[in-house]
Amino acid sequence: MHDSVYLDGYWQSEKYFSDISVIIRNEFTATSPQTGRNLALAQHMASCESISLHVRRGDYVTDEKTNTIHGTCDLDYYVRCIEHLSHTINHPYFFIFSDDPDWAEKNLKITHPVTFISHNGPKKNYEDLRLMSQCRHHIIANSSFSWWGAWLNQYPDKLVLSPDRWFKEETFNTKDLIPSTWQRL
Repeated sequence: MHDSVYLDGYWQSEKYFSDISVIIRNEFTATSPQTGRNLALAQHMASCESISLHVRRGDYVTDEKTNTIHGTCDLDYYVRCIEHLSHTINHPYFFIFSDDPDWAEKNLKITHPVTFISHNGPKKNYEDLRLMSQCRHHIIANSSFSWWGAWLNQYPDKLVLSPDRWFKEETFNTKDLIPSTWQRL
């Protein structure tokens, strides 16, 4: 794409772009090199069985209309996903991303090594997306942000766990939302 293009939508089905997935991944790759803390985290993620776990709260919690449509993944969902991957992956290391890091740190009780990532903040959330995509495996929320973080991951053996129910509002068709290689819990 040479001219400016504005695309509006969720774009959460790889069927829209599966034929050009390599191009999409290249276009979504940040061109600036990682530095400082993000570079150190990326190197750590590459050296272990890294699992990104994304907790989306924000407007899903604070805005009644948004909550009516989306809802939030409850703590039980995250507990089940953590247990599942803990039994599937040897020596897992969890990297927690959230727009509500205080809630995540208070509520997620993980007995494996864990790092809570909150230093990038909302002005550098693209760095969080890049870090998420560099983890080997993923526990995603019902969020396009974590969906893209998992999808952009290029590890061929990645495991991705997603919520079985994406929207609180049941009338939405989510048949093609989750790639067939991902697992719904």
